[in-house]
Amino acid sequence: MKRPLPLLGLALVAAAATACSSPSDQSATPASPTAAATGSYAMSEVAQHASDSSCWTAIDGSVYDVTSWIGQHPGGEDRIRGLCGKDGTSAFTGQHSGDTTPQQRLSGFKIGTLSG
Repeated sequence: MKRPLPLLGLALVAAAATACSSPSDQSATPASPTAAATGSYAMSEVAQHASDSSCWTAIDGSVYDVTSWIGQHPGGEDRIRGLCGKDGTSAFTGQHSGDTTPQQRLSGFKIGTLSG
């Protein structure tokens, strides 16, 4: 007669299965973009976030924290670094005008609106 797995063993197996089925890299996608997208920021505040460790940009009147996207951007890190601390509207629309995928992806990084 076979012995059943102890309860702790079952819990470990379940935890391992869950970990294996989860996406391994979610760093480029904010956990809850709409919950955090309630702030209002002046351009001077956006300008203070002009580095790889804190990269904010303003696009079409909204403010985005794209720090985690720097290393993920398909066009290369420098495309995002060039937007850090600046109004990136013309660069973004010049590159992605009419393409819905970048617009949808960008919306996930929204932290608020641009004031003034």
